[in-house]
Amino acid sequence: MLVRDSRRKGAFVQRNIRRRTFMTTLAMLSVPLFAFARDGNWNTPQDKEKEREKQKEKNKEEKEEKKEEAKDKAKDAAEDHDKVVDGPGTDNSQDRRQDRRRDQVKPKP
Repeated sequence: MLVRDSRRKGAFVQRNIRRRTFMTTLAMLSVPLFAFARDGNWNTPQDKEKEREKQKEKNKEEKEEKKEEAKDKAKDAAEDHDKVVDGPGTDNSQDRRQDRRRDQVKPKP
């Protein structure tokens, strides 16, 4: 009986070691795979180059749009400058000045 028990124990230990070896190897191989998948490096270099070109074109278009917007804003600002609410020397501007002077003279509560 002793021999049979020791064989069983030895077989159990061997099977256990094989399982541990397999699991350790599987874990060691899966870690780089997960890292590779997380980075998203599934694209080929040609795909990456196409994406870069598309991004460059998109950036150029955005820059052009921004330039156009800046020109439009500058033009609008020049036009709005002529449409001042109360230009200097008008009656309303004089009234406003007097109101501001009164507000400055009033004691603060």
